[in-house]
Amino acid sequence: MATATQQKALGAFYTDEPVAQHLVRWAVRNASDTVLDPSSGGGVFLDAAIGRLRALGNKIPVVWGIDLAPGATDPVRVSANNLKVLHRDFFTIRPGEIPDFSAIVGNPPFVRYQTFNGAARDRALDCARDAGVELPRLSSSWAPFLVHATRFLKIGGRLGMVVPAELGHAQYAKGVLAYLLRQFSRVSVVMFRESLFPELSEETYLLQCDGYGTPCKWLSVATSQNILQAEDAADRGLPAEIEAITSGKTRLAHYRVSLRARKLYEGLSEMQGIVRFGEKADIGIGYVTGCNDYFHLTERERKDWRIPKRYLRRVILSLAACDGVVLRDQDWTRLRDLGEKAFLLHVPAEDGHTFTEGIAAYLKHGKHPAVHNRFKCRVRKQWYAVPHVRRGDALLSYMSGQIPRLVENRAGLFSPNTLHVVRFASKASAKSFIAGWHSSLTRLSCEMEGHALGGGMLKLEPTEAGRVTIPLPQAGEAAQLVKQIDQLFRAGDSEKATELIDRQILRKRFALSAAECQLLQSAAEELREWRLHK
Repeated sequence: MATATQQKALGAFYTDEPVAQHLVRWAVRNASDTVLDPSSGGGVFLDAAIGRLRALGNKIPVVWGIDLAPGATDPVRVSANNLKVLHRDFFTIRPGEIPDFSAIVGNPPFVRYQTFNGAARDRALDCARDAGVELPRLSSSWAPFLVHATRFLKIGGRLGMVVPAELGHAQYAKGVLAYLLRQFSRVSVVMFRESLFPELSEETYLLQCDGYGTPCKWLSVATSQNILQAEDAADRGLPAEIEAITSGKTRLAHYRVSLRARKLYEGLSEMQGIVRFGEKADIGIGYVTGCNDYFHLTERERKDWRIPKRYLRRVILSLAACDGVVLRDQDWTRLRDLGEKAFLLHVPAEDGHTFTEGIAAYLKHGKHPAVHNRFKCRVRKQWYAVPHVRRGDALLSYMSGQIPRLVENRAGLFSPNTLHVVRFASKASAKSFIAGWHSSLTRLSCEMEGHALGGGMLKLEPTEAGRVTIPLPQAGEAAQLVKQIDQLFRAGDSEKATELIDRQILRKRFALSAAECQLLQSAAEELREWRLHK
C-alpha cells in the first residue's frame, strides 16, 4: 500500500466501494462486456466489474487493470479472479497493444501540474495530442488521462470516471470537454453535495459518457446529495446547452441553480449598466515573497531588527481584518498595534551596496533558515528583492469561506498573493464597483463564476473574478452608497447592506421586482450552502 506521500505524488486517491459500484453498474450492461480500469490502484473498480459481470451471467469475466505502482492490486485476488493487470505507466501504452473494451471505468490520477512534469508529462501530452487534443503544459494529469482512455474503447462503448471539478471551470479543460462531446453521443455529469473525497482539497464529479464514436446529441448535468442517492441521477439530469458549455459562456456548475434563476442571471448579464468586472478593472494577484513569514514583519520585529522605514511597505494579508468596505489608515494601525504582520520588507535589488546595519543583519538572519534558497527567492537577481509590489485601488478576496470581499483601498496598502490587487480607471469607478459588488446579483455571480475547493472555500482566480457580473449605480450615487454600506458592515449588518444595494441599484435602476431580488439571493445562498458541505 502506498504511503500518504506516495499517494500524493501519484495522485492515487482511491475510490470508495459505493462510487465504484455505481459507475460499474452504469457502464457494464451485458454479460459479454469487457472492462478496463486504466488506473486500477487497490482494485475497487476491478472487484466491482467482476461482481457485475458474474451477476449478469458471465462466469469468466474479461477485466483488465493498469497501474504504475507494483503491488497496488493484491496478487492473490488477481490470480483468483483471472484478472489481467499491467504494472505500467498508462501513457506508455498505445492503442493496438491491448484489446479495445466495452467499458472503461476508474479514477484518473489527480496529479497537479506542479508535480506532473518531466518525461511523464511529455508522454501524457503526446498521448492527448495523438488524439487531436492540444493541452497546455500547466494541465493536471487527469486531463490527458481521460483523452487517452477513450482510445481503448470499442465503438458504442462507455466511459465512467471520477473527475475533478476542474472539468467544469479550468481553462485547459474546455478542450477535454469539447473532445468528449465529439466522441460520445451522450455525456452526463453528476455533482454531489457531499464530497466523494473528504481528504482532497478538490470537488469531484462523476463523468458518464455513452455511445463512443458518435458526436454528442445529449449533454446533461445532474445533482445528488451523495453517492448512495445517485442511482439513475444521470438520466434525471437537466439538459445543458452544448454550444454554451464548450464556448465557456455557461459553466457546468450553473446548472445547480433553478432554470428561473439561471435565466434571470443570464438576462441581467446582457443589460447596459451591468458589466463583467474584468471589462472595467485590472485584476491581478498580489506580490509573491517566497516566504511570507520572513518577509512580513510585526511592529516589534521591525523595531528589534532596526529596519529603516524606507525599506518597509504597509501591508494587509487578509480582508478578514477589515470590518468595513473601505480600508482606512486606522484599520491598518489597529492591526499593527494588535501585533499582526503589517510590514513588508521591500529592499530594491539596486540597493545591495547601501545596507544599514539592521538590514544587513536581517538578511543574514534570512540565510540561516535558508530562505534565500527557496525557489521564488533563488530565481531572483537578488534573493531578497520582492518584485511586482503594486498598490491597488481596491483589494479582492482570493479564497473565501463565506462571501468574497471587495474593499476600497483608501489606506493605500500593499498585499501579497493571498489577495487580488484591483485597479480602476478612476476613483469614481472604484466606488461604483464596490457599491454594486454587494448586490444579490454579484453575490450569485461570485458563486457561479468562482469554484469550490474542499472544505467549503470559494476560490476566485483573476480570470474568474473578471467574469463576475456587477450592477453599477446611477452616476453620482456611488460615494453615498459606499459610505452607507461601510457603516452597516462595521456595525455587523451585512444583510442590510445587501438589501440597501438591491433596493437602490437592482430595483430602482434596473427595475427588478422584490421577488426577483429574492430569487437571486436564494440562488446565491443555495450555492454557498452547497460548497460549504464540501
